[in-house]
Amino acid sequence: MQAIIAGLLLVLVPQISHAQTKTTYRQSDYGGVGVMQMPSARMNPEGELSLNYRDNDPFRRISLSMQLFPWLETTVRYTDIRYERYSIDPEFSNQTLKDKGLDVKLNLLNEGRYQPELAIGLRDLGGTGLYSGEYIVASKQLFNSADWGAIDVTAGIGWGYLGVRDNINNPLCHVDDRFCQRSRTTSGTGGQFEVDDWFRGSSALFAGVEYQTPWQPLVLQVEYDANDYSQERLSNPVDPNLTEAPVYSDSPLNWGAQYALNDHVQLNLSYQRGNTWMFGITLHADLDGAEQIKVRPRKRAVLSVPQTDEAELTQAFKNELGIELSGWQIQGTTLTLYQQGEGNYRNRAEQLERATRIATHYVAEDIKRYEWVTVNQGMAINSYNVDVDEFKQIANGARFTKPLSNTYSQSEARAWSAQRGEARTLTPDWDVTWRPSLSQSFGSAESFYFYQFAANADINITLTPRWQVNASIGMNVLNNYDQFTYRVDDYESPLPRVRTYVREYYADTDVWLSNLYSQYTAKLKNNWYGAAYAGYLERMFAGAGASVLYRPQGSDWAFGGNLNWVKQRSFDEPLGLCDYKVWTGHLSAYWQTPWLKRSLVKLDAGRFLAGDEGVKVTFEHRFESGVVAGAYAALTNVSAEDYGEGSFTKGLYLSIPFDLFSVKSSIDHAGLSWEPITRDGGQTLKRPVDLYRLTDLRQPFYLNGIK
Repeated sequence: MQAIIAGLLLVLVPQISHAQTKTTYRQSDYGGVGVMQMPSARMNPEGELSLNYRDNDPFRRISLSMQLFPWLETTVRYTDIRYERYSIDPEFSNQTLKDKGLDVKLNLLNEGRYQPELAIGLRDLGGTGLYSGEYIVASKQLFNSADWGAIDVTAGIGWGYLGVRDNINNPLCHVDDRFCQRSRTTSGTGGQFEVDDWFRGSSALFAGVEYQTPWQPLVLQVEYDANDYSQERLSNPVDPNLTEAPVYSDSPLNWGAQYALNDHVQLNLSYQRGNTWMFGITLHADLDGAEQIKVRPRKRAVLSVPQTDEAELTQAFKNELGIELSGWQIQGTTLTLYQQGEGNYRNRAEQLERATRIATHYVAEDIKRYEWVTVNQGMAINSYNVDVDEFKQIANGARFTKPLSNTYSQSEARAWSAQRGEARTLTPDWDVTWRPSLSQSFGSAESFYFYQFAANADINITLTPRWQVNASIGMNVLNNYDQFTYRVDDYESPLPRVRTYVREYYADTDVWLSNLYSQYTAKLKNNWYGAAYAGYLERMFAGAGASVLYRPQGSDWAFGGNLNWVKQRSFDEPLGLCDYKVWTGHLSAYWQTPWLKRSLVKLDAGRFLAGDEGVKVTFEHRFESGVVAGAYAALTNVSAEDYGEGSFTKGLYLSIPFDLFSVKSSIDHAGLSWEPITRDGGQTLKRPVDLYRLTDLRQPFYLNGIK
């Protein structure tokens, strides 16, 4: 599913963005806004996502750049070094070396009438260090005319890979002599932040000019390159007769042009190093402003009716909102409706307005207050209250200066009481859904990209609102895991094999049981929620566990914990188990930060699957469109040497709403993730119940709340 969503994201999102085009800046060859090889200080609008491909012999680079905040740009990148092998052993790997890197750039100063835009950046800050470098850069627009075009000038100073030309003494040497020296090796097994090398060693000045021609699709570029390519690595050449890297510079000047096919596709052509042509393409998507035209029922007019018709109201809610009503209570002039699930609308304000308009058609006019209680898996989550008379007056234009949101309020969700009304009997129910899935990994030794495309049958049996049985069966459609030339049985490590057996799970199985488990959820008391589960919890582990969450209504904070006993599943037998078993669990804290809009920080502290102990930090940011971008890192008591390549577990992911690609409303999401390399330290159990997401309406993060 990840690759499918990625393709849809880059192909469809540009078609469904806001009609108003945002000003976007051009991507560099490394990804991130820049001229060609050199970065600039420019920042794209928040939510700008760029997929970049550059071919500059002997390098090929593919990168994904995201403007996470207006002041923060992030980039992940793979570089194919075509003159060097991945391994000295051709039976282990016969592909060329693929180097991965992570870049960040921070805005320090916005452009003014006389002042330039200023930024500081780090390239390859957590990779192998082959292309690591730091820079401070300024950009200023000198000229802008509708008839003659615009000129943008960039100048900066670089260190590391951006300072190899060494055309200026490192100014930080005057601060401390330690800044004069820089190590050319990485710590441990790579993947760490080499803070001790930042802004150290040789430095160089760089500059660039971009001319936006009067013909809008065309931009001309020239830059002075801060790298003379004299320090390129050559550890394991493809050609054994090669004694030095076939990369050299005949000129410090790079010349280029960029042509925009449309607002979302740009082509690049340049002549670099005085001896090499480069071509590339960039695809843009606006994650913040992405939207899709929806085919929805017209909003109903507001009516007043003398009698209540529960059956018609229940059917209308199901047809128009995707809401299943399970309870109905009347106390005086207040009607309380209990709904199963969250409905189809990610925007709570729109769903509440539509629900209230529908209710006026089927609820007697002597009812003056509606109370909508959302129940997820038997847990009362949230209650929205509507002042019916006020709503009718505003909706009918009697108080046109006031928004409908003035008629809404939130309160603690009341538990069901049979003495106060009637309940629909929810009989056991079941359903089967089919979905495609894609398991994938990047940067492996045998091949850059491994995948397994499968068809999954998901079975859900609802015994009671709180008690469910779930199963998922996978069937292989297409995969290339048979290209693996070795098994991890021969891979020595002090850690138990908890995730690196992925090859055994995927290579030789055509039909498998992904999971089969039972779960029970309950609201324990006000602000407290709990869950218990047991069975084959995920593809690699089976066992039992429980979790609890404390989440006050409307609070930015939540706290929870989970404890699980699990055994490793067999590679070959669908219901078989291996000898390895472990207790694993964490205490968790969640914080929706007030100073970073629509952002969530999660901290998990405890014991991981390999028995190692430590913390996992996760950061998520939700764009206006509902797309969520996240990053995580797990630091445990396992040393970098014991952990292996990468030094510690880290990764990035996107969660993309389905309704960005559909004319129908939906609250479902699909995920796209990237983990540079998978090792056994810092790995968490894929628990089947996420109480924080189930209770999102307590203080909406993944869904849009009432504004």
